[in-house]
Amino acid sequence: MAEFRKIGEKTKYNFRDKDCIGRKCWSPGTYYHRGATSGGSRATGDCSYQCLNRAYRGCPGELIIDKDLIKIRKTEGWKQV
Repeated sequence: MAEFRKIGEKTKYNFRDKDCIGRKCWSPGTYYHRGATSGGSRATGDCSYQCLNRAYRGCPGELIIDKDLIKIRKTEGWKQV
């Protein structure tokens, strides 16, 4: 597991590994863990900051690293923590 954050922000996002920054499936965001309550509502329990592709669908089988994507994301301010 690897953590990335944008320069100037405190939020750290969890990813599968350090190479995720160069993959097309890269999708940092807030994942809300929801659970049923006794009243039947779907209350928000907790949230975590991680790759939304991994949270909702799982990592793809083909994990190709694109060096151009690494350069683009580093210019956007992303770095490994």
